Amino acid sequence: MPARSTTLAPYLAPNSNSFNLVRLAAALSVVVSHTFVIRAGTDTVDPLLGLTPFTLGQHAVNVFFFISGLMLSQSVERRPDIGDYLWARFLRIFPGLFVFGLVLTFLAGPLLSGDSTFNYFNDRHTWAYPVAVLIEFAKAAPPHHIFAQLPYPEEANTPLWTIKYEILAYVVLAAFSAAGWTRRPVALWGALGLALALFMSQAATEQVGATSHLYQLGRYGVCFGLGMVVYHHRDRVSLSPWWFGVSVLLLLATRGTPLEHSTYILLAAHAALLLGTRHYGALTRLTQRHDISYGVYIYHWPVEQTLLLEIPGIGFAALFTLALAIVLPIAVASWRFVEEPALRLKSHVPRLLTRRAA
Repeated sequence: MPARSTTLAPYLAPNSNSFNLVRLAAALSVVVSHTFVIRAGTDTVDPLLGLTPFTLGQHAVNVFFFISGLMLSQSVERRPDIGDYLWARFLRIFPGLFVFGLVLTFLAGPLLSGDSTFNYFNDRHTWAYPVAVLIEFAKAAPPHHIFAQLPYPEEANTPLWTIKYEILAYVVLAAFSAAGWTRRPVALWGALGLALALFMSQAATEQVGATSHLYQLGRYGVCFGLGMVVYHHRDRVSLSPWWFGVSVLLLLATRGTPLEHSTYILLAAHAALLLGTRHYGALTRLTQRHDISYGVYIYHWPVEQTLLLEIPGIGFAALFTLALAIVLPIAVASWRFVEEPALRLKSHVPRLLTRRAA
């Protein structure tokens, strides 16, 4: 790689950054956070909760949404046809999620259910789940008696609740692009300001495990909108570590104020930029070719639930280690045999979608 640039723009070229590696690190951070949650049966035991307004997993998801706003702004600019963009987003989310539903229902489910095999396959929830999970995500009713004895009974895949917000962010970006607002800084900053106002108004009443839809809309709107703004100003966004120090000072200055939640997002986004614009040799090259972060995200919860079901007294370290040993190969298989082949269909946009987008 040539001498390190002082601005962001050159690192947004294909194969010039490590953002896939940062996403994978964020996905693994979610696994760590949920290991605490699943093992203890409560989400108040996360190591960062109390020290910061967010759990480790929530910090990681904030990074996901920021990187999505950044990279998808580039994607929609390079391929401004809205039909192409929406089809590509559909292929990135739904094929992998559908196959997950099939795997859970027909491979893992019969072994995990506390019911008989006959009753399991005679239940309408069993057959409906692979489709229901595409519509209702975490709220999709799984086959009955799955994980019935655990602290989170019949919760097949709780982390999927964030996907609906991700899809909403995709749609908002498509609307901005169609209106020509992605090239208007006033519109971008205005949208970010509205999201920030909503987030600040809700943050004061936020409680772990009981956050409102408005809070999440504000939170993810700030993360995604910040990514959009950073992309627009990519030629002027400095990668000097001194600016990261400014973010730290800003965080310290806003501790205990309504802005604290947002400055933590800013700090996480800044860290993602600095880490994602560096090259880590084989790790960077490998993750540029194989993006397994989505597979890690959608499979880790049921894997950890299964391990706790089979080994009730398992400790945190053992649970995380075994989960990782199982989830990583599954994520690789999901990318190799489902997600990557699906993404090859990007150029085959359905005619109906093209007409409606037009």
